[in-house]
Amino acid sequence: MAHIIITGATGLAGSVILQQALASPSIAKISILSRRPVPRADGHPKANVIIHKDFTSYPPELLSQLSDATACIWAQGISSIGMKEDEYTTITVTYPLAAAKAFTTLPGSPNKPFNFVHVSGRGADQEGKSRAMFGRVKGVAEKTLVEIAASRKGRFTAYNLRPGGIDAGKEWLAERKPNWMERSFMAMAPVLRPLGGDWLTPVGQLAQASIKLALGGGGKMTGEGVHADGYTLETPALRTIAGQ
Repeated sequence: MAHIIITGATGLAGSVILQQALASPSIAKISILSRRPVPRADGHPKANVIIHKDFTSYPPELLSQLSDATACIWAQGISSIGMKEDEYTTITVTYPLAAAKAFTTLPGSPNKPFNFVHVSGRGADQEGKSRAMFGRVKGVAEKTLVEIAASRKGRFTAYNLRPGGIDAGKEWLAERKPNWMERSFMAMAPVLRPLGGDWLTPVGQLAQASIKLALGGGGKMTGEGVHADGYTLETPALRTIAGQ
């Protein structure tokens, strides 16, 4: 059974990813990197909450606790609304790239690569042409993760997941209360769901796909919603993976 790392475990996506990971018979241990306690993990035999204040630094004593991990689901993130670009870049680019570079040093499994599952977002632009700050900055994170994976020559795989608006459904599991934008989105979700496409991504499907990719063999994906690189996945691809 696997040992995986999760970040963002108190957030909208991360809380559901954690819930499903705790219930998965394929996962033996979950190392949760968090700035604050994670109540959902309290007392669970699989969960090891590591209070980690500086997501730019991964000292040896921390990496020793993660030494047998074979995957990370990076669900940490924040809305770009109202943020300055440098602040948003620190959280969205600097943090996951620091983690990815540190995790390339973990021994992992001799039979498969370390899988880094990066929850990005619909509209991310790896070519840097987007006028939206969100798209440009997310694109930098995605592109650099792909480059890190390529440099490791099969020992490290990075998947960039691009959910649309995350549909929390009827159960809000995040520790914080929904903000005004999320409340508005939740009110519109019943109208948007029948439209399908990339606009909505049920959080349960995002969690299922994230975990399956984390536990998988690290190969390229194919099919609807998969970009040509085989590692950038839009909502239709996530839906398919979740249902497999």
